[in-house]
Amino acid sequence: MAGIAAIAVIRDERGRVLLVQQTRGPFAGSWLLPGGRAGDDESAGHALVREIREETGLTMEDVTYVAGYRTSGGGYDLTVLMYRGPASGTLVAERGSDARWFDPAAIPDRHPALRRQLFDAAVGRDDERAIDAALAAAEIRMDRLA
Repeated sequence: MAGIAAIAVIRDERGRVLLVQQTRGPFAGSWLLPGGRAGDDESAGHALVREIREETGLTMEDVTYVAGYRTSGGGYDLTVLMYRGPASGTLVAERGSDARWFDPAAIPDRHPALRRQLFDAAVGRDDERAIDAALAAAEIRMDRLA
């Protein structure tokens, strides 16, 4: 499946990052940045705002582009655009899912894709070579867009 997805780095006043536990897809069970796939007639920005609201109950208005990736592995092929910005409202996870604030150093079982994204967004500490090795071991390709 090819397509475009938009994800967000949302941090609170304590520096924690918001993650959503995936309920389906190749990364089911993993904690990842909130966001998702854009519909056929939907821009990445619109998809970002919609997905954040659906997954977390929060509203994003002012976002800044951080990085983009051509990502493939596990039967999918996506262009993933990552943004950052504040969110307002009350955190309410999507039915059947979970959404939580995590200190960047205390994220359990960090998925290799999340490690790459947080590294590129300058959230927490990691080792780029270790991230590349973890992505390769998981057979995930994440090529940064120019």
